[in-house]
Amino acid sequence: MERLFTVEFGPSRSKRFGKAVDEARRLARECSEVEPGKHQARFLLGTDFAAYTGLARLLERVRQWRATEVCEAAEPVSAYHAKEMAWCASSQLKSYGACRFRFVYGVFPRCSLCPLFDAERAIRDVLGENPPAAMVIEIRLGPALRALLLGEVSPHLVEGSDLDLEVPDFVPEGWADPRGDEPAG
Repeated sequence: MERLFTVEFGPSRSKRFGKAVDEARRLARECSEVEPGKHQARFLLGTDFAAYTGLARLLERVRQWRATEVCEAAEPVSAYHAKEMAWCASSQLKSYGACRFRFVYGVFPRCSLCPLFDAERAIRDVLGENPPAAMVIEIRLGPALRALLLGEVSPHLVEGSDLDLEVPDFVPEGWADPRGDEPAG
């Protein structure tokens, strides 16, 4: 399924306006000046990752300008969500040739704009039919800790230190309870 996205931007006093126009002319399927200083770039999104990349790159430049409008067909859409969708779809197409995004945590707003979005697969993922692989965490103990757990003392712990490793079962009578006004040490 293909969708037509239109980005209208300008006029702008930004120093980057010229670069945005050049980028729109280079990356969009078609780019025209609809009014003096106001440009319209059209992107036909289907299965070509370059079209998504072009849309994302243009929206990176112009989405925060007040005069920027993004439409899918004739409906206005969020420039932010369109940019996020374009980067995601570009990445998925470049890596896998199709969308393989997992919807186990729900469907993101950007996905509603995406021509690659498969509602049936998303529903199955959300319902738990295709859960992610279980995570296995392995904790390995180092040799010093293993020796301590076995009751052995590692030589590098004792070597060169004045450690008295015998600990009494109770506090000896000669030890007084420290008061707050005594100096430490």
